[in-house]
Amino acid sequence: MTVASKLSETGTSTKATIRKLAGFRSTPVELAQGLREIEQAFPHRFNDAPINWKIEFEKDLDAEVGFTVSIDSHVLRIAYAQPANAFRALGILMGQIESDHTPTPFSESSPFHSIGAMLDVSRNGVLRLESVYKFIRHLALMGINQLMLYTEDTFEIPDEPTFGYFRGGYSQEDLRAIDVYAACFGIEVIPCIQTLGHLEQILQWPCYHDLKDTNGVLLAGDKRTDDFIEKMITAASAPFRSRRIHLGMDEAHGIGSGIYRLKNGLRAPFDILCEHLKKTVATCERHGLKPMIWSDMFFRLGSSTNHYYDRESRIDSKVAEEIPQEVQLVYWDYYHTDTGFYDEWIARHRQLGKQPIFACGIWTWHRFWAQLPYSIATLQAGMASARRQNLDEVFITMWGDDGMECDLFSALPAVQVFADLAYGVHGEGQSTHIANFLGSVGGTFDDWLAGSMLDILPVESSTEYEANASKWILWHDPLLGHFECQILPEYLEHFTRVSEKLERVLVSRQEDTRLQFVQQVAKVIALKVKLHLTLRSSYQNNDYDALQRLHEDTIKNLKDAFARLRDMHNSLWHSNYRCFGWDVLERRYAGLLSRLETLHRKLGLYLDNHLDCIEELECKPQRLWPHEQTQSLTISHRQTSTPTVIY
Repeated sequence: MTVASKLSETGTSTKATIRKLAGFRSTPVELAQGLREIEQAFPHRFNDAPINWKIEFEKDLDAEVGFTVSIDSHVLRIAYAQPANAFRALGILMGQIESDHTPTPFSESSPFHSIGAMLDVSRNGVLRLESVYKFIRHLALMGINQLMLYTEDTFEIPDEPTFGYFRGGYSQEDLRAIDVYAACFGIEVIPCIQTLGHLEQILQWPCYHDLKDTNGVLLAGDKRTDDFIEKMITAASAPFRSRRIHLGMDEAHGIGSGIYRLKNGLRAPFDILCEHLKKTVATCERHGLKPMIWSDMFFRLGSSTNHYYDRESRIDSKVAEEIPQEVQLVYWDYYHTDTGFYDEWIARHRQLGKQPIFACGIWTWHRFWAQLPYSIATLQAGMASARRQNLDEVFITMWGDDGMECDLFSALPAVQVFADLAYGVHGEGQSTHIANFLGSVGGTFDDWLAGSMLDILPVESSTEYEANASKWILWHDPLLGHFECQILPEYLEHFTRVSEKLERVLVSRQEDTRLQFVQQVAKVIALKVKLHLTLRSSYQNNDYDALQRLHEDTIKNLKDAFARLRDMHNSLWHSNYRCFGWDVLERRYAGLLSRLETLHRKLGLYLDNHLDCIEELECKPQRLWPHEQTQSLTISHRQTSTPTVIY
């Protein structure tokens, strides 16, 4: 039995279907196992119905990236350059057939020899192997030929039992299995680790204190650090056939300002960074690895505000000479919708003597469902620039900052758009994305986009912004209400409308059932907004009838809906991720449920004249941000759950 056969069926029956893979007249060996996995994942698409299409594959030795589909009667012939191109052609054809469209001859090519996707498996949620395999199948059917697994400490280092301690990381065998599975689809898996910053998870433990500069940054210039980095590089790269590795080195804020300064005195951060980079690159060379790093630290160190995208940033011309020739720079940008900005930053990378790799992003962090419209707007601008500037490599990232509350699979519509742009979208644009997404994922593109309305507030005319209202309103303390002035009356109608819209979605495809989770999120937030808009004003106006309704109906309904959401999230989490990390979200749910219980109890005592006042409701919340900044409010769980900083 294949891995995919363990998964549930996806989609609905179709009028025109593809025969079983056993009926293929020509199946190259390099595609055979991947095609069997696709067959098992989409069984309803492969049968011997009276109306059918048969598919033939043929290697095109003259092409570099792309494919051509020709038709002879009911035989679809796919001539392909790379395996990923063959699977993309199959995905498009399956989308056309399931959409009841008759396939027509077409071809696609791409100027990018490397089209990748990065999955964050370090921010609390470590994808189950079955989930990684599922992602790989979807990516293959989109035509993606590279996968990066972002692992800060969630991979095994032999003889380092405290590395990734109780974090659910992958064993060496797990990583080898992922590599083998991806190879069935012609996908190269590249390890992505951190070799300077973002290492708070390990530096908290006593056995690694000697490697610490600051709480999250390694102590550069120390032999023990260099030796440990070599162990990381060796362990991270060993399971994979790829000889490439991503070393991270981004956002190493405060480098040289902690223990390093006590040991070595005050030194320029740029000098420390370059020395550390040269040593780490030399380690890669010894192990036959070709490294890449994020580029932001070079630009930050040239900025008076430590900002990556500071147009006033000035990098000395000697900087390019200090960057090892062997290392590639990755230009990441998840924010801009102006193609000209990307052109400028690509040019700045070239001034450093590098042809950058471009990384765009899907806004999965700090939220429950990907913010797809804004993500698509930024990647459209970035990919247009990458194509115009003749870049060779592009990939798309999906991060899980602050707990990985998001269903990572919700990013897939934007991944589809990214892949379509990489190959040059043919046809009607949006309608092409819809059909291709149906073929590669088995989901309804427009309905998944509707889930993003969770974070697109009605006070904004544009959908191109990064606010995460769904998160901060949901976790906002119901009794303290310290962010109440940021919650506008229009929000009640908005979240009610989103909940009702998603409830009306016809879930006729298995993958669309994911929307039930985001629908419940919207339902809970609508109830919570109602509570925040009425509780304090009713209390301060001595409106006992309104308080009684809140006590008897609103709070009770909110508790029930919130408990339902917790159970749904628990089920979704354990289908996507390993169990480690759920404890973080379980505490968040338990904490808010407890606060609702406290509110219910205090309000009951007050209404029964057993309390003279409710002290929390005597306080006056302040407007902490102007409402015109609503579109930029990305608030963490810590800030919204309590105004108290715990240290």
